Amino acid sequence: MDIIIDNWTQLTLTQLTSVSVKFPSTKFEIVITKTKPLNEPLISNVNQKVPTMKLSIICLFVFLMIQDSQCLLPPKFQWKTIDFAWEGNAREAALKSKAYIPENNMPTGIARWRDKLFITIPRWKKGIPTSLNYVYVNGSQSQPLRPYPSWGEAFVSDAACCVSANSTVVSAFRPHVDRCDRLWVVDNGVADMTRDLRQVTAPAILVFDLKTDTLLRRYVIDDDLLRDSSVLTSIVVDTACKGCNNAYAYIPDMGSNAILVYNLARDEAWRVESHYFHFDPHAGVYKVGGVEFYWSDGVSSAVLSPSKKTSGFPDLYFHPTSSTKQFRMSTKLLRDKHVPQEDIFTGVEVVGERGDKSQATACDLDPNTNVLFYTQLSKNGVSCWNMDKPLTEENVPLIISDCNVLEFPSDIKVDHDGNLWIISNRQSRFLYESMDFSQVNFRILSAPVEAVIRDTPCEKLSRIEKALSFMKPKTNKRKLNQNKTQ
Repeated sequence: MDIIIDNWTQLTLTQLTSVSVKFPSTKFEIVITKTKPLNEPLISNVNQKVPTMKLSIICLFVFLMIQDSQCLLPPKFQWKTIDFAWEGNAREAALKSKAYIPENNMPTGIARWRDKLFITIPRWKKGIPTSLNYVYVNGSQSQPLRPYPSWGEAFVSDAACCVSANSTVVSAFRPHVDRCDRLWVVDNGVADMTRDLRQVTAPAILVFDLKTDTLLRRYVIDDDLLRDSSVLTSIVVDTACKGCNNAYAYIPDMGSNAILVYNLARDEAWRVESHYFHFDPHAGVYKVGGVEFYWSDGVSSAVLSPSKKTSGFPDLYFHPTSSTKQFRMSTKLLRDKHVPQEDIFTGVEVVGERGDKSQATACDLDPNTNVLFYTQLSKNGVSCWNMDKPLTEENVPLIISDCNVLEFPSDIKVDHDGNLWIISNRQSRFLYESMDFSQVNFRILSAPVEAVIRDTPCEKLSRIEKALSFMKPKTNKRKLNQNKTQ
């Protein structure tokens, strides 16, 4: 008997004497022989323990293989195509006018606040009615997306020459929710990015009050801070030092190798450049979902460490997408708009190497465990690093992986309740080949951080273990800086 093992199957063996177990995502197949009747599940749900089974040695081996391959989380949300919570007959009208083309809507970024999960859809192609949307966390698995803040403010037609309101977002990648109950979004302001690029409005930073669903700030980014190749892919916000009203936001410009810094109190921004923001040519080759492509992407996401006791400033941890190295620098340098370029160059520290084929589009930090999570494009999964340990390949394990469910993990977030959120979207097929819209293409997974890192090298260290970790040899920063100049 042949049994195809999918991601969530519970398999019970009773009167069978032999079973051929096939793993579609790995093309792995083993024929097992049962020596005694078995009335327990062979594969268990992620939240249950696998029961004791009386199997032959080969059955036990297969069980261990299956258990290892089923460490994935069940999807919280999933869609074949993205639909919206339309009003009245608006959906039919949008389909007829092609203001809505279901197959052209690919979600890319996520951020959670209370009962809402925000989902962004960049305007890669035509037929995308709204870029900034949300679903209810406790809603149905394939619920329609709701435009934010409202239909009237969020909708942008393909023929639009400008935005209808200051709160309108034309095209955003990855949003951010800060501890002050605010939603930060970077709007690139462009439409039809992959075919006939058109600038609808100037790039801008938008800040929303999530308690009232109102716009607090729209900062239009000056032209002299951008380049023709600029692509603003994410934003991370520091409110720890001087409170909510004096927040600093850091915005990677993936396309032109820079980081923009914005200060809310002064309502001004500036551009910081560094050679370390550029891609690594050795890490520019990808193969995801059977699609090979080459990217020269710079920094696409970053995270902030807790503020340093010595300086009072957090470090910004960053990495170019097409790179396998991790870097950091003090935000004290980034906040000084007049800092010499030489200080920026020497202020960057190489933290470590994640390992081969570890390119990551996104990352996020859980402050409670001090664990940094990465999407892993070439491995269709998620890895983690306990920042209390040295960054070595051994300390950055792949903790979740599935070639189907997590094909092209695009964004990853840790919410304020300590839950990990991951979105996958098959982007390589969407951009370079074609997608099968008769099957599920977009998934969002979620689980508590502590459950995901349990029994891995990322698990939270005890006080003794943490103290011992500080005894590890320190990086010779001077030597690194010497190597930079060679």
